[in-house]
Amino acid sequence: MAAIRLIPAVLALSLTLVSCQSSSEKAANDQVKVAQGVELVCSARDEVDRAVEALNALTPESTVAQAEKTTKSLDKALKTLSNSEEQLNKAEVSEYRDQVKIFRDAVEEVRKDKDLTLAEAAEQLKGKAEPVIAAREQLMAITVCVEVEK
Repeated sequence: MAAIRLIPAVLALSLTLVSCQSSSEKAANDQVKVAQGVELVCSARDEVDRAVEALNALTPESTVAQAEKTTKSLDKALKTLSNSEEQLNKAEVSEYRDQVKIFRDAVEEVRKDKDLTLAEAAEQLKGKAEPVIAAREQLMAITVCVEVEK
């Protein structure tokens, strides 16, 4: 019973810690999540490939039980792949959002210093957009956008 009362306290503490993270810490965490997500997707794809190979290896002499087992294995592998792709997509969106926030914060800092020349401001922001562009390209690689004619 004491463990049940501890859960809300742990949740509150974790939310507090997450809200205290800087944008760069969140971005770094999201980059780790993206890397882990890629690893999960690749592993899940391998699992699907193995299941498909097992399905293709069935012969007319194979039993119905073998066919059902192979089909269940493929279904499980496809579900794992779908879930891992979903997690990866969420991590990539979070990483992009964090990189945009870091850039906006940098722009805000430059904006506050009214004595900066435009050249000095550009120099301070130089390179700050590169992580945003990289995160955007990574996100666009998985996002299929379709134009609808009006």
